[in-house]
Amino acid sequence: MAAVTRRRVVAGVRRRLGHYARRLREATPRRLAGWEESATTPAGGQPGEITVATVAELHRHVVRAEPTSVAELRVAVERWQAPRPGWSGRLGPLPGLLTHQITLPRGGTGRARVAVTLADPVPLHRVVAAVLDALRPPTALPLPGAPDLAVDGELPGWLTPAAVTRVPAGPEPGDAPVRPYDLRLLPAGADTPAETPDGRLNVPAPRLTGEPTGVRDASGGSVVLVDAGTANPVGRNRYGAKMPTGTLRLLDRDGTLRWQVTTGADDHVVVAGRVGDPLDGRQSGVLKELAAVVLAGGAGTGPAVAATVAQLAMTGLLVHAPDLPAEAAALLGPELAELTAAAPPAPDADPVDRELASIRQRRAALRGHATGLVLPRVTDGYPTLARPPSVTALLMTRRPERLVTALRDLAGQSYPELEVVVGLHGVELPPAVAAAVADCPLPVQVVPVAGDVVFGEALSEVTRYARGTLVTKVDDDDRYGVEHVWDLVLARHYSGGTVVGKGAEFVYLEPRDLTVRRRMGSEMYDAVVAGGTMLLSRGDLEAVGGWRPVNRSIDRALLDRVLDAGGLVYRTHGFGFLYTRHGEGHTWDPGLDYFVQNPLRQWTGLPPHETFGTA
Repeated sequence: MAAVTRRRVVAGVRRRLGHYARRLREATPRRLAGWEESATTPAGGQPGEITVATVAELHRHVVRAEPTSVAELRVAVERWQAPRPGWSGRLGPLPGLLTHQITLPRGGTGRARVAVTLADPVPLHRVVAAVLDALRPPTALPLPGAPDLAVDGELPGWLTPAAVTRVPAGPEPGDAPVRPYDLRLLPAGADTPAETPDGRLNVPAPRLTGEPTGVRDASGGSVVLVDAGTANPVGRNRYGAKMPTGTLRLLDRDGTLRWQVTTGADDHVVVAGRVGDPLDGRQSGVLKELAAVVLAGGAGTGPAVAATVAQLAMTGLLVHAPDLPAEAAALLGPELAELTAAAPPAPDADPVDRELASIRQRRAALRGHATGLVLPRVTDGYPTLARPPSVTALLMTRRPERLVTALRDLAGQSYPELEVVVGLHGVELPPAVAAAVADCPLPVQVVPVAGDVVFGEALSEVTRYARGTLVTKVDDDDRYGVEHVWDLVLARHYSGGTVVGKGAEFVYLEPRDLTVRRRMGSEMYDAVVAGGTMLLSRGDLEAVGGWRPVNRSIDRALLDRVLDAGGLVYRTHGFGFLYTRHGEGHTWDPGLDYFVQNPLRQWTGLPPHETFGTA
C-alpha cells in the first residue's frame, strides 16, 4: 500500500511539473540548435560492442549492419530514459542464454548497459531485438495469428528487429515437417529461384519485394511502410502559437537520399536524416519542438517523398505538402494526401483546430503506413491475417435507459473489428432499449449479473464473454467520437503500453450544461487514464489477475495491478472522449467544483467539435 501511495504522489508531482514545463516552453520558445549527425560505434569481433546515443539508434544500427551472428554482445546507450520512473524492461527470449546483465541509471535517465552471453552464435538482429525489449516497451500488437517473416540481405528500416524471425541461408527445404518461414522478403532485382517443395503439406511461402521505403505488392505497385515504434507522437507537445514552422526538403547526397528541415531566413538546419531510416531519439526530440513543416521542391522519387511525409506525419508534426508529386500522393492514399495538401490552421488559429489537424494527419499516416498494420494487408497468401486485432467493448450498467446513446456511439465507430458485451447489473432491459440492442449493427451480447454482486466481480463475469483479443471498458454515460477505438488501438501499437487510454480532459457537467477542458498532459506514460477508455489485451488483463472484486475504484485497482507487475500505462490524446458528470451514480465523486478549477477552456453546452460526436 505504501508503494502505491508513493507512486501516486510521484505521478502527481510529475504531472504538475510537466504542466509548468509545457507552459514555460510555449511562453519562451527557443531557437533550435544546429543539427549534427551522431555516431554509432560498433566494435567488431567477439565479443561485439555497440555504443549509441539513444535506444532508437540501436535499432538503426541493426538496419545498416551486415548480416552476422554473435555469441556475446555488449550494448551501451548513453542517453537512455525510462518511459516513466521505476520502469525496467525484460530481456527478450534468446536461445542458449548463459548470462545477461542489465544496468540502468538510478533515476531513470543516463547511461544504460546490457551484456549478453550465449552458448552459440545467434543472428545479430535477434540479439538486438531481445536487448531492445529490456530498454523500451515492445510495440507488437497482440494477434491470434501471424506469419514468420524471413528477410534476404539487409534489414529495411521500416521493420523492427523483432519482426524478423528467420533469415534464410538458402532455398526453402521442401520436405521439412514445418516450413522455416511463411513470408519471404527479397531485395529488388534478386535472382532467387522459387521454392518447389516436395512435401505434400508444405506449399511455397509467399514472397514480397522489399524496398528502402516499403514493399511492392503482387501487382508490382509500391506500398510505403514506416516503423511506428520509432515514428510516433509519444511526447508530442501542445501547439503553442510561437512554436516554429520549418521547411522540409529532400536532397541527393552522393547517391543517398536524405531529408532535412530548416527554419528561419538563413535556412538553419535543425534536423535531418536518411530516407527510409527509422527515426532516432534525437530526431524525434527536435520534431516535437516544431509545430509544422512545409514540403518544398527537391530530389526524391514518389516513394521517397511519400515515405518521408508519412514518417513525419506519424510523429504529430503537421506536414503541409501543397505541391505533392502525383506519384507520392497516390502512394499516401486519398485521406493523408488530402490532409497534407490542405493548408494547416495558422499559428494564431484556435489551438484546438491545430491539435485536431495533427491528430487527423497522424491517424491517417499510422492507419495507412504503420508496418505492423499494413504489411499483413499486402500479403496475398494470408487474407484473413490482414484484419486488425479484434476489440470487445465492455459496457456495464445499472442505468439501462442510457444504453441507447452508448450503443449508438459504439455502432458509429470506424474500427472494423468491434463487438459489445453489455452487463446488466441488477436491472432488466425496457422494451425500447431491448429494441435498440437488437437493432445495433455490431455483435452484442447481453449478460445479466445479480445486483448484489460487487461491481468488480460483475465486470469479471462480463469479461468472460469477451471474444476480442483486446478489451476496452466503456461507460454508459460518456460520449465517444467515431475514431475513439481506432485511437486506442493505434496508441497501443506505437506506445507498447500495457494499458492505454485517454484522460478525463474534456468534461461535460450535465447539471450546469458546461464543458470544460482540464489542464492535462497527453501522449505520455503515466499512472492514470480515464476508466471508461482503458484498453488492454485479454492476455495482459488475465496475467495481472484481472479485475479486483471491489465495489469502488475498480479502474484504479486494475491500473495499480498493471504498474505493480511492471507494465506501463499510456495516455493518448483526449479528443473523441467526453467524460460526463451528471450528479448521480458515480463510483468516484469529488463534486462538480473539482472539475472547474483553473480549466484550460470551457464551452456552454457540449463542445462544438465533430470529433466528440456532439457537433
